[in-house]
Order: sequence, then C-alpha cells, then structure tokens
Amino acid sequence: MSVVGWEHMTRALRLPVVPLLVLCLTAGCQLGDDDDSSGSEGSASVQPLACGATELALPANWATELTAAGFTKCAAPFGVIIGAVEAVPDAYVATAARIVAELIDPDEDGQANDPAVLAYLAQGREVWLPMPANEQLWTGGVEEQLGAALGAYGIMIPEWWMGSFSSSGPDEHARAVMVEEIIHAFTQFGYGLAYPEVFGVNDWSSVVGRETQAAQCSWWQHPENSCPGVPSQGGDCSDPSCDVTEFYHQVLVLRAGMTPGWFGIGFPQDRTALESLLSDEIKAAMDNPAHHQLREPLGFDYGSP
Repeated sequence: MSVVGWEHMTRALRLPVVPLLVLCLTAGCQLGDDDDSSGSEGSASVQPLACGATELALPANWATELTAAGFTKCAAPFGVIIGAVEAVPDAYVATAARIVAELIDPDEDGQANDPAVLAYLAQGREVWLPMPANEQLWTGGVEEQLGAALGAYGIMIPEWWMGSFSSSGPDEHARAVMVEEIIHAFTQFGYGLAYPEVFGVNDWSSVVGRETQAAQCSWWQHPENSCPGVPSQGGDCSDPSCDVTEFYHQVLVLRAGMTPGWFGIGFPQDRTALESLLSDEIKAAMDNPAHHQLREPLGFDYGSP
C-alpha cells in the first residue's frame, strides 16, 4: 500500500516551530496594531498580482526580496502570502490561493472562521508558500537566502512536484500537491501554534502526536522511517515536526472525503476503515467546531459566482 510521496526524497526535516511571542521576546520585535486577530488580516482576493502591488499589502521589504529572487507574482488571501516565479501560470497561483481561502473561510462570508489561527499564518509571521519552478536554483541557494531575508519558513509548492504546467490549469495531481503542502503549513504553523495541546507537532505530547505514535508501525509508516521488517526507503521523517505533520494531513484529507496524493505504508485508503482505526480522542478534537477543521471536500472555487 506504500506510495512514496513527491516530496519525501528531497525534503529536509521540518523545523520545530518557535511561537511568534517567543521569537519577539528573544529578537526584540514589536507586535503593533497591524498584528490583530480580528479576521481582517487582508483581502479575500485569490487573484495573483505583481508582488509589489499595494493591494497585497505585503510586509516591508517582502516585495523587494521576492522580486530580486525571481518571485514576481503573489497572492495573499487573508494575508497568507503565496509567492511564485514568473513561469508559474496564474491559474496555478489562483488555485493555491483558493485552497488557502477556503480553509480559512469555508462559509465564504469574507471573514476568517478562526482568527486565532490566521494570526499565525498571515503576513509571513511564521510561514509563507513559495511556488518555484527551477529546482536547481531553488535548492542551490535561493531557498536559504529568502528564508534568511524574510524571516519566515517557506513550505514550497514547486513545479517538480506538481508536474509540467498545463494551459488548462492544474490537474488532480497538482491540486493534491497544493492541498498537502498548504495543510502542512496550516497544521505546523497555524493549528499547532493556536492549539498546541491538540495539534502541536514539536513533540509527541499533543492529541495528534499521540495518535501518530499509536498508529506507528501498525497502520502508519512514513516511507522515510523504519519499522520492524520494513526499512526506510531513504531519508528521515522521524522527527515529530515531520512525521506528525505528514500523518495528520492524510487523516484530515481522507476523513473529509478527499483522496490524499499518496498513502503512508499501511494507511487505510477508505474513510470508513480510517474511522474505525482512529481514537475517540482525535475524532472528538477534529469534530470540535472550535477547531475549524476540514470536514468536507474542498470545492477549489472560492470566490467563484
């Protein structure tokens, strides 16, 4: 049942998350009035624009740094920053933006359903979503340089995972890549920071961390990790910031009635089978309306008439 995901032979371990408040205490930054959690972090627009467009309201120096690195088009639904190189078609950037917007505002009333989560995701405070197209350039220094310049972790949605660009827009596989990476960003830098006891991924103590450990080598194995009789296929995803994040994406997506882009070793490929394996604790946490977790398939049409 194992299918090695597109990212797993090229991605380093996800970094442990240091909450924004801790970073500010150690680095001396200030949280001004623009760092509110009212749900009005930015426009709900999903259309890509030049990164320097005033409508995007990117943080100071972001447009300059992005453009200098070749990231010329951006979208910022609710202030969550997506940056793409010129080669990425607008339809791909808009699709990623629609996924972000739908996760933030599933009822499409123009307001974030969970401002506490958005407060971590918006304005590059913790994370942004780069869409590069040249693997050699990106891994040869651009990724590291932008990370240092922007002070935010980039969870990439690259062409070499999505496949060749199509004039008809992203296909099912490309959308699955986008969904996975965006949910990774939301889990590690949104849900996990807003609700660390439930969705935290820095260690195994959260609800999702304990669930990952309980499933380990029984009905979940990341292909980069080893289990008795099933050695790693290469790489290392044993840190909870990687393993829990990957596990929860597949749980969330399949439980919502969608199909993940790949399945972990032993992971059920049927929602009913998954439901029978999950603990009451994680099901209650995911079903708690206060946590605003994905409950039904994405429509990929946020803002459409």
